[in-house]
Amino acid sequence: MSASSAARTRPTSRPDHLRAPAVPELRVVEGTLPVRSAVPLAVVALLVLLISIIAPMVINTQMAETSFEIRDQQLQLNELDAEAWSLQSQLQQVSSPVALEEAARAHGMVPAGPTGFISLEAGTVEGGEAAQ
Repeated sequence: MSASSAARTRPTSRPDHLRAPAVPELRVVEGTLPVRSAVPLAVVALLVLLISIIAPMVINTQMAETSFEIRDQQLQLNELDAEAWSLQSQLQQVSSPVALEEAARAHGMVPAGPTGFISLEAGTVEGGEAAQ
């Protein structure tokens, strides 16, 4: 064989495990774009709108109710304060020395006499007078 005939011959093929794997043929597939519905977006927007309107109304209503409760409690506190002042005034009037003396006389009590001393050695009372 000559050099030109050796160049014309095909090289020996490679074994199967050394061959490059066959590349699959890729092609463009045209399809339709999915149509998105506007309903979920509209529902979300409507919910946000409703919440943004209803939440302040609920909060304001709660604040008004609390304000009325505070006002009622304040009025009750003022009434109890006035009653406490009235009772304190009555207590001061009843506990005055003149009122105590009148109450004691009304119950049959008499003023005490001068103070006396008991002598234990002699067994006598020195000084003082008996209450009348």
